[in-house]
Amino acid sequence: MPLATAEADAHSLVSAARDLIHIDDPQTAGLWPRAAALLGRQAIEAALADLWQLSAPGLADTSAKCQLLCLSHFLGDSYLAGRVHATWHGLTRSCHIQVYELAPTALELEGWLETVWALADHIHRIRERIAPVPST
Repeated sequence: MPLATAEADAHSLVSAARDLIHIDDPQTAGLWPRAAALLGRQAIEAALADLWQLSAPGLADTSAKCQLLCLSHFLGDSYLAGRVHATWHGLTRSCHIQVYELAPTALELEGWLETVWALADHIHRIRERIAPVPST
């Protein structure tokens, strides 16, 4: 199944996830870890949709596994691609409630969200290189 295209950009989704982690609200107790993980995963999807639109539109219609396997080539950074791959799997596991499995910790989520932010930044730089913003 292909990754979904998100309306919001990756940076705003990561910011929303970070807000959930740092806001101490009794109404979100127990809910924020999985909600933040879902926002983080949606941020990866948004960033990848942006990358595929720029460089390989056909990849948007492939499976998440295929997209993640191709990521290193299109990013030109195998280390970041590996981190994104691991982050994708961590966030995906965290989005699904499993009996006897704890939700991710704030520290785990922060690390994953840092990786997603780095991915979004990297893709933004690719976008600027391919289609620079004209100066006025």
